[in-house]
Amino acid sequence: MSRVSLIVVAILFLLVGSLVWWFFATHERYEKVIQLGYAGEAATNNFYAAELFLEKFNMQIESLPSILELKEMPPKNDVLFIPTKRYDIGKDRVAELLDWVKQGGHLIVLARYSHSKEKAKDDLFNELGVTTDQSYDASPFLDLILDESEDKEENQDEAEKQPDEESDKEDSDRNERWTRAVINIPVNDQIEDKKVAFLSSRWMDNEGRYEPSWEVKGKNGSHLIEFKIEDGWVTLLSEIDFLTNRNLGKNDHAAFLHTLVHINNSDRKLWIIRNDDNPSLLSILLDKYYPAVLAFIAFVLIWLWYASRRFGPIARDPERVRRSMSEHIVSTGHYQWRNKNRNELLASVQKALHEQIVQTRPLWVRLSDKELAEKLAKLAGLEVEKVYKAITSKSVEKELEFAATIEVFSTIRKKL
Repeated sequence: MSRVSLIVVAILFLLVGSLVWWFFATHERYEKVIQLGYAGEAATNNFYAAELFLEKFNMQIESLPSILELKEMPPKNDVLFIPTKRYDIGKDRVAELLDWVKQGGHLIVLARYSHSKEKAKDDLFNELGVTTDQSYDASPFLDLILDESEDKEENQDEAEKQPDEESDKEDSDRNERWTRAVINIPVNDQIEDKKVAFLSSRWMDNEGRYEPSWEVKGKNGSHLIEFKIEDGWVTLLSEIDFLTNRNLGKNDHAAFLHTLVHINNSDRKLWIIRNDDNPSLLSILLDKYYPAVLAFIAFVLIWLWYASRRFGPIARDPERVRRSMSEHIVSTGHYQWRNKNRNELLASVQKALHEQIVQTRPLWVRLSDKELAEKLAKLAGLEVEKVYKAITSKSVEKELEFAATIEVFSTIRKKL
């Protein structure tokens, strides 16, 4: 290696070494925690943590994605927990649920609210005489607002925030309407009370014939109402977010869930209906007929690949050897008109109509022109004068008049 090459290599090593030293001197390594959300079963099941918690007490849990999966009612001593809005449960299903409760079942459901000032339509609550209300005009984005506010609360320790008294005051005024109030709930199974955070802006009122056996009241109304109906129970909750994966570990929510289901022995089972919506057509196809769906997708992809390929230049459309007969007829008509053979054209059309009448209505041939015009006008729905003029005219001078006469003949021939 020559001296010049050694100098160049040394300079390169020196530059690379300087860049490496500068990078480590001006940068430092640090770790940052990024919330990626839930994964696995917890990503699709908001009550997966509740199921795991109750299984620690040897409780039997049956979690179903939809009410449609419940082919028949659970045994009469079990607990049915439906933490959804129950839009897929009609009056017949409500009657079936109440009959099951009267036989000894325990039903736990969530209240439904309207996004307008009108009362929410709920067949189950109407049957029990319970109404729902809220302290302000709720919007369809209320649940989204609540989720965002709670996510900010969880990540508050991770981010550094500068104190701002004016902004804190505005946030407190804005969030006052949907703050969660921690309520001390006395229960019978423990000496200490259970602390549960309910949403203050939503509550229930009992206006029915049943007397509550257990009721949890808040600032505006009841957050929990439980009825003893013959041999079973119905428990109504104003909201259910405190039992989800995100909030089950806060306050005494987990312990309150254990009290709420009223399961003290291993013979009873808890049934949970996780979702409210009926399964979509796509989900049914993927669940039952996924081989056919995969085959169809593969066929579409292959067809798209085949349709997008082209070999060589685009071939020109072949020229037609013979022109259309209609073009010859139109050209002949223009030629006859320009050469003052208008009367011959009119006579040929009248002759064609006469020949068609002979074939389809032979008895009309003996009629006079006036009687024939009446028959044709009635058949085609035209005025008698226009028809009579068309079949008796011997000459025509104007092009528009000729076109109107031909139109009359065309309408008549279509009806014959």
